[in-house]
Amino acid sequence: MKQNKVLPLLVVPVLLLITGVIASLTISKSWSFEISSYIIFLFTAIYILVLEQIIPLKTKWKTKKSNLWSDVKHFLFSAALFDALGKTISLTFVLYLQQLFFKPLEVWGGFPLIFIFVIANIIGEFLPYSYHRISHVGNRNSILSLLLWKIHSIHHLPTSLNWFKTNWIHPINIFLNTVFKMVPLLLLGFHEEAIFLVGVTHVVIAYISHANIKTKTGFLDYLIVTPQIHHFHHSKLLHEAKNYGNIIPFWDLVFGTYYNRIGEVDDVGVIENHILYPKQKNYLQQLLFPFKRVFKECCQVK
Repeated sequence: MKQNKVLPLLVVPVLLLITGVIASLTISKSWSFEISSYIIFLFTAIYILVLEQIIPLKTKWKTKKSNLWSDVKHFLFSAALFDALGKTISLTFVLYLQQLFFKPLEVWGGFPLIFIFVIANIIGEFLPYSYHRISHVGNRNSILSLLLWKIHSIHHLPTSLNWFKTNWIHPINIFLNTVFKMVPLLLLGFHEEAIFLVGVTHVVIAYISHANIKTKTGFLDYLIVTPQIHHFHHSKLLHEAKNYGNIIPFWDLVFGTYYNRIGEVDDVGVIENHILYPKQKNYLQQLLFPFKRVFKECCQVK
């Protein structure tokens, strides 16, 4: 019992500490950013998968054999191919572009790396936050609004949350998140160390925030996107389904879209309404879903 009381307090801080040490060593020892990105991803995956078995938040959220193939397809094609691999390739490409076209600004050289890291995260989160928030509007009278929601809704289809469900995300959603986060950092002349740190932080927090692990995060809920606050984002109750920040809740706090309360989320998933969502076990349908019947649904009379 004592172990179960202590572990929830340590889950998030220990993960951040270990991955932070790996990232710091990568910079100080001039290790490969790409290889270290994969090491951090693999460590984070193993860490979460093990703890989901030891201290699950909800037993009913554990991966079931009946849904395992759907989870694996999302992992292999959306996560491994587009997200984990995609982020690493994107990071390599971004660093390559920086060397060719975007020289780091000297102004950043006068600040400690930790300060630059914080500022880069705040700036890098603004466009993804805005895109994420707009995606949730789902205005039936706007083709663009409806399209953005249908792209993002794939991430909200699961009725449970765990490590695998992080990977339920449309490739277009992944691409836009990456572009909106990295391009401003390039244009503002952040150096490659800062871009590397922002990239690996995104991977770590994206996975832990969806984890089916019992956690007690306290003040961390105001600093990073923890499982506590991100689970509410997936809530079927619209007044709870806020928290649009992917990595930090800074812009949620600024714009009043932050939500938290004592206790845990009850039900997660999409609300069945005028949109006929694809079946959870049909991966191909989910990929094609954003482009089907958009014009017809947009023009339907309420």
